[in-house]
Amino acid sequence: MSTTAHPHIAVLGQGYAVPDIIRGNDDPIFDWLKKHSPSGSDLFKGLKYRRVLPTADGVIDIMAKACEHALHQARVKLDEVDMIIGAGSVSGYIAPNNLCVVHHQLGLSNNCRILPLNSDYSTFQDGLRLATDLVRCGTARHVLVACGNNWTHHVDYHEPVSLAASDGAGAALVGPTHDPHLFRLVDWANETQSKWYGAFRMAARPAGTHSFTTPLMKLDDQTGQEAFKEFGLKVPGPMILAMLAKHGLTGQDITLITHQSSSVVQQAWAAAIQPKHYISTLEEFGDMVSSSVPVNLAKCHAEIHTKHLVLLGIGMEMHATALLLARG
Repeated sequence: MSTTAHPHIAVLGQGYAVPDIIRGNDDPIFDWLKKHSPSGSDLFKGLKYRRVLPTADGVIDIMAKACEHALHQARVKLDEVDMIIGAGSVSGYIAPNNLCVVHHQLGLSNNCRILPLNSDYSTFQDGLRLATDLVRCGTARHVLVACGNNWTHHVDYHEPVSLAASDGAGAALVGPTHDPHLFRLVDWANETQSKWYGAFRMAARPAGTHSFTTPLMKLDDQTGQEAFKEFGLKVPGPMILAMLAKHGLTGQDITLITHQSSSVVQQAWAAAIQPKHYISTLEEFGDMVSSSVPVNLAKCHAEIHTKHLVLLGIGMEMHATALLLARG
């Protein structure tokens, strides 16, 4: 294997884990939605199966498994990890985050810092960028980025957004390497339109006098569908093309991995960006929120044949964040 003269910062290993329980379109939990077909149901198309955790706190176990796979692939020992960045969502507590339990379950060092990020659905992209910066400036040598989502337990099955909900976890280890074949961060792009604050949200709802539900995902009745169509469908494509143009690239130079919630969204992004290859497991795994990108990166890594890779996430504010990675 050829090596570079000087080490660069790259993704050394990746891993993923999904629950064993499979939920299809014919599951009785969707009967009410099929019967009533509320407004917004047409936004969630292209889904066949989802993965479901038996309990919400099971997200900790699949996060730990994803991390173990990433560490094994990277051949890095636990005591060489200086920081773990990411989030378990929805966490058992508002604070601290489930990432703390993952740290303990893995057996990471007491010197390994836990840094939770509250940026669904772009937690993995944000963590990967921070990890690269931290290693590059010498604050850390190896950083583990980990995401896990249990949103099948945090949606209302009388609302269309529940049609996409799926559970999963993904992880990646970032550190120095001489191997030019590993993906390294080249650039990133972001667009934030904070006027959409609350259009997408995860929050408890009143359930009676002095009582509230568990936190539930919500597309706002007034602005949710508008944000979905005006921001979600239209903003990411031009943003990514502008980033690629800075480096003399087009969509035909990249493999694209994105947040996945609906074929409606993916078709719009594919038409705008026209990637060489678009990796998606929407039919197989559904919408794993922040975990969709790291799960697909790990599961489908062998399918990436381009030199350049783009990872796209969407956030609730709303914001779109994309990373450009390269190898070779």
